[in-house]
Amino acid sequence: MERSEPFVLQPGEARPNSRGGEGYETAFKLVGRDTGGAFSLLEWALQPCQEGPGLHQHNFDEAFYILSGQVRFKIGETSQVLGPGQLAWMPRNTPHSFSNAGPETATGLTVSTPGGLETVFDALRAGQAPPAEFRLQRLGPAVNASEAC
Repeated sequence: MERSEPFVLQPGEARPNSRGGEGYETAFKLVGRDTGGAFSLLEWALQPCQEGPGLHQHNFDEAFYILSGQVRFKIGETSQVLGPGQLAWMPRNTPHSFSNAGPETATGLTVSTPGGLETVFDALRAGQAPPAEFRLQRLGPAVNASEAC
């Protein structure tokens, strides 16, 4: 698979035709076709007390790096709140969910490998199953944001 030519994105810009989904603000900064299928890079924001996706697992790896706010992650049976500068690593087939656990907007970056997470979001937005190479299994509701929410 080829890679894209070098480029620069300005604040607020995203790759063409690369909207995220599932009710929270997302912008793909790199998509699979940019990286020869190696990885995708997603910037996201959750409004105060907003839930992210329900508990799920899939056959690709994800790393979540928190830029601002407080994000509650459920990883397997463990729930914990992460803040700026902290990272949550989700190896493939790890049940996980996340929600904004605080009174301010939470933002972060997600790196997924292999690349192509954008195709999963495209399919879900269209009410279709994700591409066969990205197996997604929904397991339950989103982790509770916070008792304060």
